[in-house]
Amino acid sequence: MTIKASNDCIWVTRQDADTKQGGIMIPDSAKKPVHKGKIITVGKLVSDDTISKNRIAVFNKSSGFEIDEEGITYTILRQIDIVGTDDPK
Repeated sequence: MTIKASNDCIWVTRQDADTKQGGIMIPDSAKKPVHKGKIITVGKLVSDDTISKNRIAVFNKSSGFEIDEEGITYTILRQIDIVGTDDPK
């Protein structure tokens, strides 16, 4: 099945925060993870050119909602929920 977002919706698959070895040990409960995900599909009403397929989006943890489709968990966001994207230099 091919998924296509509608209106100003953006479908992302969440990515875990980067973890690096070395340095000081910080308990998981004290860490503030960055909520980001790979953009899978973008609706036609999304007007921001930086929000496009295959880019990484940063968003608030409480934004959107999740659905499971064919074993993959997607987070469905609105354009206003995206606070930034990666810079594809």
